[in-house]
Order: sequence, then C-alpha cells, then structure tokens
Amino acid sequence: MSAAETMGDRAAMKQYWEEHTKECSVQEMMLDSQAAEIDEMERPEILGLLGDVSGRRILELGAGIGRFTAPLATKAKHVTAVDFMPHLIEENRRLNGAAHKNIDFLAEDATALELPPNSIDLFFSNWLLMYLSDAEVQSLMTRALKWTAPGGRLFFRESCFRQSGDKRRGFNPTKYRDPAQYFAMMDAASHDLGGGREARWELEVCRCVDTYVQLKQNQHQICWRARRVEVEIGEDPPRTKWRRDLDHRQYTPRGLARYQAVYGEGYIGPGGQEVTAELVGRLGLSEGQKVLDVGCGVGGAALYMAERCGVEVRGVDLSVNMIVAALSTAGGRGAKVSFEIADIVLRDLPDGAFDAVFSREALLHIPDKLEVLKKCYRCLRPGGTLLLTDYCDGSAGVAGGDEAFAGYVRDRKYSLETLQGYEGLLRQEGFTEVVAEDWTARLIGTLDAELHRMSANKQQFARQFSLEEYDAIVASWMSKRRNAETGSHRWGLFIARKPAA
Repeated sequence: MSAAETMGDRAAMKQYWEEHTKECSVQEMMLDSQAAEIDEMERPEILGLLGDVSGRRILELGAGIGRFTAPLATKAKHVTAVDFMPHLIEENRRLNGAAHKNIDFLAEDATALELPPNSIDLFFSNWLLMYLSDAEVQSLMTRALKWTAPGGRLFFRESCFRQSGDKRRGFNPTKYRDPAQYFAMMDAASHDLGGGREARWELEVCRCVDTYVQLKQNQHQICWRARRVEVEIGEDPPRTKWRRDLDHRQYTPRGLARYQAVYGEGYIGPGGQEVTAELVGRLGLSEGQKVLDVGCGVGGAALYMAERCGVEVRGVDLSVNMIVAALSTAGGRGAKVSFEIADIVLRDLPDGAFDAVFSREALLHIPDKLEVLKKCYRCLRPGGTLLLTDYCDGSAGVAGGDEAFAGYVRDRKYSLETLQGYEGLLRQEGFTEVVAEDWTARLIGTLDAELHRMSANKQQFARQFSLEEYDAIVASWMSKRRNAETGSHRWGLFIARKPAA
C-alpha cells in the first residue's frame, strides 16, 4: 500500500469514528441497537477467554473508551491502552486513570507503534484488525511476536464476512474478511531469534463469540487466541503443521465441495443427512439441551440438531477450511450453533457443560483416542450421552493381512482402533450402558447408494469439477467398498452414558 493510500485510509477511518463517537458511549461505539444487552453478556465472555491475566503485562490496541481496559487492569501487572482517536483515549483516561495507576494511555496509531522486545505477555485487541489493510495486519502480527515474551499470548476478535451491528452508517470502511485470511496472516508471521530459531504463533482456539450466537444467531463474530512458541526457522509449530496438513491435503475447499456433491450440502461423511437423522434420533435430544459436536466438519449435523431438535450446539474441528464452510452455511439460518477451530486433545472444555456429545468419523485422525474420550466424559453432565461413529480396523481378521487397506490408512494418515478396542476404551474411562454396533454392512449399503447417485449425476459432477475428479472419487469409493467387503474397513457405532450422580 502506498503512503497516499495509507493516508487516505486513515482519513476515512478518522471520519468514520468521529461520526460514531460523538457521545463517547459504549452504546454508540458498538454500532448496535442492542449494545447494552450485548455488552453485559459479551464483556465477561471475552475476558473469560483470556484465562488468568493476573500479573501480566497487557497491550490493548483499539482500547477506545475502556470497555476492557479497567477489567484488565484490575488483575494485570500493567496495561498499555492504545487508540488512534485522541478523544477516546482521553475519555478512557478520565474514566479509568484515577482508579488504576497501572495503565499507560497512548493516543497512537497501532500501525506505527513500537515496543521493546519481550515487554508484554498478552496482545489484546477487540475490533481493530478489520480496520487495517492486509499489509498492516501482517506487519502488526509480526511485530507482536517481537514484543511478546516467550509463552505469551495473542488475542484478537473481529467481524467476519459482513456487518453485524444494525446501526445505519453513511459509509463503512471496515474490511469484513474471511476468517481464513486471518489464519494465513497469523501463520505467516515470524520473528527471527537467531541461532536458527524463530518465534511463531500457534493457535489455541478460534471460535464464534457466543453472545452474538445467543442474541442474534450470528456466527460471524470471531475471536482467536494463540500462543508464542519457538521453532526451527522454516518449521511450523506442531499443531499448526497438523492443521495445515489437513487443510492442504484432504480438506481443501475443492475437496470439501466434492465431498458435499456426494454426501449432500453440509456433510462429508457416509450417509449424509439420512444417517445423521437416524443417529440423532437415537440420542433422544430435548429442546434447550446443549450438544458438543466433536469433529463437526462443515456443520451439517450441528445445524440439523439445532434446527430439528431445538438444541444449542458447539461444533469443534481443527480444519480451518471446514469451519469456514460451516460458518458460511450457518449464516442467516437462525440456528443456535457456535463453531470453533481447536485441537480437541488440547482444548479445555467446561466440566458438565453438555447434555450430549456427538461425533462422526472424526477420531480416526487422532492417535490418543482415550484422551478425547476423557474430555468427552468430563464435559458431559451426569447422565449425559456420548454417540460416535468412526472407521475401525478389522484387518487383523483378514488372512494374510490387507495391504490395500493398510495403504489407504497410511495415505490418509488415519489412526484406527478396532471395534472391540473402542468399546474397551469407553468402559475404561467409566462410561456405562455401552453399545457397540458393527455397521460395516450399512457402510457398504451407503457406498452403493452414493456410487449410484454419482453415476446418475456424472455429467453434472464432471461439469462442476472434472471428469478426472469423477473417475478418482468413484475409484476411491470402489476401493472403500472392497475393503469393507473383506472386513478390513469396518464402521462402528458407539453409544455410552456417563453415570448419573
């Protein structure tokens, strides 16, 4: 971006905020008629996502009049509150300066800010990056790595895809990005530490702001929390590497579109909505209950449960591409579904928060299945139900082994358990009333039905994608069918209950 373009952007932004900050009130600045109600619910939610900030040195960019400044300063060692609108930062000082001597107030442009290395423990911004250019966001995320001490964190929250507030605006210079764009910039940020090492950001969680889901059924308010880690130059942090591998290999946007062309919109697993409806029926959900969807994919099952059963669903998946697709599908449907990008193995979930846990063909990516089942057990309320389906390994029962199936598992980097092994893990963790069903015959039936549909829609599929892709997906389905017929590739359904208190 040229200097002239930058100055033009800043002038437009200054005009925008002068128009919307005449009263210097939260109600005015949130640009929404429900601002008071939103703020009452959202402020503790956002602060809760930060974890314990006691004794931390915090940089708050886009601090405004201090909606978060005072709560942060109450526990933090020090807060540097920055905003490029002088009258806002002065109002922040007037409201919070006397009561909190550990705040520095700076009227400064975040894009020009410089701080000493390792001088902060938390970079915090709420609705800032969407007012900066791509180059400015990239620069800020990179400089933040230099400012942040080892093990420190990055937190930012943005409006994605489109405007969320209902206040009318004469003009709007906001950049409503796809969340994948923020991931690309965060993943690209690095700071050379010398000695062949560099600092990078490693995602802890990216999720919808639940307040907007509850009040407005709006999934497009998104927040990120990442940790500063050190790696060899050119190497991704381990969890970033796994996430990017999923997105660049099996779950590319085009690959997800192909899956949905076969399974139906919102689905990337066997049987699509038909099988999902049957499984949800066996959960016996009641209106108002809370459900955790582990490995929610592109969101079809989560939306089905919310819309058909009146439940609230939190869908978790590690793939950025899948959650972006889920967010796009959920937009405007009015469902109480919240999505997040996180590694379920590392994600801290509240104890006893869910009435049911649902998972379809997700744990096949995870070697440590017992750790996932432990989390599921803890986050279920007493008497809650777990239902999962997954591909299972039956190759030990095939005479001479099955090299074709072994190659399939290697290529997909799957980690499969046996049917009996899954049942044992559930009982080991303390689940009761365990049901383990071999659905392999059902898998063969769904594969046959999907092959029939693909054949009937061959020309349409080839026009949307290509004839080569059609041939490849048919060959893949035929291979899965052969593996299932030999007994190597099995499909398991597992239902279990957490004992009532």
